[in-house]
Amino acid sequence: MEPHIWKAEWSDALSIGIPEIDADHKRFILLVDMLNRAIVDRTELQELQKRLQDVMDDAVQHFAHEEQLLREWHYPNAGEHAAKHATIMWALQALKQKFVVYGLPAEWIEAGQELKDLLINHMLSDDMKYAEFYRNTLKARGKP
Repeated sequence: MEPHIWKAEWSDALSIGIPEIDADHKRFILLVDMLNRAIVDRTELQELQKRLQDVMDDAVQHFAHEEQLLREWHYPNAGEHAAKHATIMWALQALKQKFVVYGLPAEWIEAGQELKDLLINHMLSDDMKYAEFYRNTLKARGKP
């Protein structure tokens, strides 16, 4: 039986139109896809945990960068967005704890899919809201 493979790939549909944020998101998606590949290849637990930690470390860095920009832009929902980041980090920590006990490949794949869905859904819903604010206010005023 072939292992179930899902991919996290960058597409224009994920672009929010802010080059520095899109660059962060592209890196994020690459790390998530590398984790998936390791899961499918049944890589050792230590390597899986390292790759998951890479995703989490990148999330911390990206969320801090994004929150800084939202404050600079005076985005009215910056606090709410930061709270969503905190919720995602909590979910990632919980997922990391689960990674220790998984044994069956299907459980690993499910956890990887959950991680991918969590991050991609955030980009497609929450991040698109501030992208719209950026386009309608800051970019319209000629700000970078």
